[in-house]
Amino acid sequence: MKILKKTRLATAMMLCGPMLLAAGCGGSSSGSDDGDAVVSRGEITGFGSVYVNGRRYQTDSSSFRVDDDDGVEGDLRLGMIVTVHGSRKDDGYHADRIYYDNELKGPVGPIIDIIDGDSKTLTILGQSVLVTRDTKIDDDGNLAYDTIAPGDVLEVSGYISDSQLIATHIELQDGDDEIEIKGVIEKLGEAGFEIRGFPVSYDDSTEIDDDIRELANGLYVEVEGELDSAGTTLIAREIEAEDDGFDDDENEVEIKGVISGYNGETSRFTLQGMTVDASTAQLDPASLVLGDDLLVEVEGYIADGVLFADEVELEDDDDDDSNDDD
Repeated sequence: MKILKKTRLATAMMLCGPMLLAAGCGGSSSGSDDGDAVVSRGEITGFGSVYVNGRRYQTDSSSFRVDDDDGVEGDLRLGMIVTVHGSRKDDGYHADRIYYDNELKGPVGPIIDIIDGDSKTLTILGQSVLVTRDTKIDDDGNLAYDTIAPGDVLEVSGYISDSQLIATHIELQDGDDEIEIKGVIEKLGEAGFEIRGFPVSYDDSTEIDDDIRELANGLYVEVEGELDSAGTTLIAREIEAEDDGFDDDENEVEIKGVISGYNGETSRFTLQGMTVDASTAQLDPASLVLGDDLLVEVEGYIADGVLFADEVELEDDDDDDSNDDD
């Protein structure tokens, strides 16, 4: 999946010409000493440095941000969805910064829907969460696929689709005093709103991020707090603005996720919070028909906040079984 990007960059170099190249042809790529800037979002598939979507990122000089706090590589776990800002150099890929933030943290609801022997659906803060035997479970000995029970407080990382959160990593929490949900504000009122249908209440004691000028429908936020006595409303202690983790212009980007909001007329969709334009993308396999709920990996570039896809590749459960440095 690298030939397309090199072809696009080579084409851009030919269009710029030698004189323009000497002066700089725009974009956000760094110079040869620093390597070409790369941004990747996806699942941690291995360690020995950090592998994301099967690609090894050297972490000798990396910084880490884990759940909004400074962290270290040892805080990361298999299956966590992370964003990597780094560079591609002659000796491989290097991570400058790695960010992790969970998608959801809360208690499992009273009904666990067993789909089959290898998958089941939980409800956490009103959200449908798909857990399978492939979901990575933090190996502390206190939680296993077969022992997940109503009332367990879980931290969940995974891929969000239109209908559910597909868990790639879950971790048992000690208590229920730290409840979190991320999403777009809907049905905003004087003292509350909803995130994907789950009620959130706030008042004068709620700490609101300085980056938020005012709460508004459509604003993407992370809410932390505690549940009311009925367990049906999140009482917000803090509301923070969230972004997609990407600059408005990036030359080399890859994102793995589940397609949502697909528009067949424009070939646009949402992937891990990013708007993707696949109107000129090469599809792999060539017979691939794009649509909602497909797990794909997209490679391309970001311009004006939109990821223009060079390639969209269908993913399956076996794609991350081995790590690939290419």
